[in-house]
Amino acid sequence: MRNNLAICPLIGLQVKIVQSTNSSHSNKAGRVVNETHGTLTLSDGARSIIIPKDVAILEVTLPNGRTLQVNGKTTIGHPAERIRRSKRQR
Repeated sequence: MRNNLAICPLIGLQVKIVQSTNSSHSNKAGRVVNETHGTLTLSDGARSIIIPKDVAILEVTLPNGRTLQVNGKTTIGHPAERIRRSKRQR
């Protein structure tokens, strides 16, 4: 079964940074409030941090409570771009 999370918008989902090449980002968590081509903006309510997608392993909590680990490199691009890229790879 393919992981379709890589092609879905991440805005609104709870995310924890499990691993990052930037050690100051590891173990940061929050809700995704903005997503650009190469970054995620996480907010924990008090402050926001910008995380580059290509250097992080993300633990994403879905609305049903299930958690998945995703390599940030697979989420590079806007959701529409990721969908087009996914269709071409089939």
